[in-house]
Amino acid sequence: MTPRLLIITHDGILASAYRAHLMREQFVVECRATAREGLIKARQWSPYIILLDVTLPGLNGLDVLKSMRDVPWLSQTHVVLLVERTLSHRVIDDCRLWGASSFLYKDACSMDEVVAHLQTILSSFDTSESTKHQIPSTK
Repeated sequence: MTPRLLIITHDGILASAYRAHLMREQFVVECRATAREGLIKARQWSPYIILLDVTLPGLNGLDVLKSMRDVPWLSQTHVVLLVERTLSHRVIDDCRLWGASSFLYKDACSMDEVVAHLQTILSSFDTSESTKHQIPSTK
């Protein structure tokens, strides 16, 4: 299984750094800079994991999570929030209520910690779960 990872963040430097490092770790990585672009890509591509910046301009991370609920084949996608340490825990709790699996502090987390966190998530997949991440055919 080659894990598909979608990064949704408006921070181009962060996205580039994550992408380069995670591709070396054998992830297939796509990046999108806005919530709308990220939702379109998620619906088309059905990633295993989404790294989601909560503080996107316009539609924010919570809006993305709410929109994902309307897409059945994204219901099993693991969403890891990218948050700053100053973000209210209430916002994190709301995001977890709407389906976020976990969170990482983007301003205090090393690349090795990101990779380890993602590897832990991937190790929770079993072979039957991999079929849940396929976009239904349009027959």
